[in-house]
Amino acid sequence: MKTILTLDYELFLGDNTGTVGQCLIEPLNCFLKVVASSNTKFTIFVDAAYLYMLDSLRDKWSSLEHDFQAICNHLLYLQRLGHEIQLHIHPQWYFSEYDGEKWILDKTHYKLYDVDESQILDYFVESKQTLDGIIGKQTIAFRAGGFSAQPTRLLRKLFNATGIKIDSSVCPGTKYDSDCQKYDYSNVPPKNFYYFSDDICHEEPNGDFIEIPISMIKVSPIFHWKLALTKLAVKLGGGEEFERMGDGLSVKSTGSSIFTRMTQTVQTMATIDEYKASLLNQAYKKVRDDGGKYFCVLGHPKLATSYSIRKLGEFCSYVKMNGGEFVTISEIV
Repeated sequence: MKTILTLDYELFLGDNTGTVGQCLIEPLNCFLKVVASSNTKFTIFVDAAYLYMLDSLRDKWSSLEHDFQAICNHLLYLQRLGHEIQLHIHPQWYFSEYDGEKWILDKTHYKLYDVDESQILDYFVESKQTLDGIIGKQTIAFRAGGFSAQPTRLLRKLFNATGIKIDSSVCPGTKYDSDCQKYDYSNVPPKNFYYFSDDICHEEPNGDFIEIPISMIKVSPIFHWKLALTKLAVKLGGGEEFERMGDGLSVKSTGSSIFTRMTQTVQTMATIDEYKASLLNQAYKKVRDDGGKYFCVLGHPKLATSYSIRKLGEFCSYVKMNGGEFVTISEIV
């Protein structure tokens, strides 16, 4: 089974975005140290909407020029190491403002289809061009902000205009409807690789695009009680191992309710993030035992903790010891 380690390279999207150093560069560099011995490569989905805004405003604000250059240098460094850069878009950046000290984020355009169709096409094209220009090559894979990749009609239009061939936004078996996220992936094919054209939830063997869903795992209420205890430990001034490296604030959770998570078995993504990184080996084994060809892991540098970094290193060793292989997303095709 081949494993794809994907990272969403983005700031926080709550009332405090955090800083480039603590949310992106420093935690990702910590990831690099623990995967170096296993020669593991990441697929890094870069929020090009944020890059577009930095590029648009950096002549006005020296702090944004500094952030833009720091990210450019970091992405080129990652690419030289063999990691892969691909496209990610959080459209609220297009409608946000910088006041000289902090970003004031728009809260009405979280999803692609929250934006007028003609506007989002222009923004999408220009953002991709910004990212492609930095790394000196064409990105071919995409992950939607908030995993909100529907309706497929809009996605298809954006992909056709920009040469995107691969999507990795689908979280099988989940369905959300909120201001921040809206998608229905409750009936996608039970596969970890499939082609699609007109409907991202429907497999078409000769489809125009490839979907590589994020791998999922079922977790019991016991896990979420343990997760709650780690967060409580941080709040009480202990639990340093579980403290985030990122210095911003997330938007309010739009997942299942606290009551549901604490009382029922639910699905969650296979992820490097925080305490959930403890599930990686278990999730990998389940997909492998079910005959899976690909295991797609999600991560966010901004959510890195000392604990999750250690667990990532252990997971890479586990995969290698069990004859697994790490690939980037474009290597699959």
